[in-house]
Amino acid sequence: MLKKSKPVVAAIGCFLLGLVPFTGVVADELDEAEGERCILLNRISSTYIVDDYNILFYMRGGKIYRNPLPHRCGGLRNERRFMYRTSMSRLCDLDIITVLYDQGFGLMPGPSCGLGRFYPITEEDAEALKNAPPSEPPAEDLPTAEPEEIGEPE
Repeated sequence: MLKKSKPVVAAIGCFLLGLVPFTGVVADELDEAEGERCILLNRISSTYIVDDYNILFYMRGGKIYRNPLPHRCGGLRNERRFMYRTSMSRLCDLDIITVLYDQGFGLMPGPSCGLGRFYPITEEDAEALKNAPPSEPPAEDLPTAEPEEIGEPE
């Protein structure tokens, strides 16, 4: 293997291991100025887990927020439930959620993940997100391995 390709292989390996965040959208597509840092807890009507990267927050009064998580939250899409703890009356982009696993005899805490900013979206955009295929990391072309010569045993 060429020495120059080692950083590429390491980067691809980190990406595949989930160490590099993927939010389903290019970061430049979301304008932080449009996102809200917090939402009031007593205004949340319901939530909808889109996938391991996105949560929809339905608010009283009809407003909907999309929260693209800064990192993948493993198990969120499959379990479709989470908990949070806050001493404030609001949920903010610095708060942590914890996936809840159904073990058959009760709920057990799973991975904990940070929230992102809350972006207002339309009902049409929310439906499009719900009906879209699950977000997955983009397929990367892995570099081809170069064969190594194996010598005769000594």
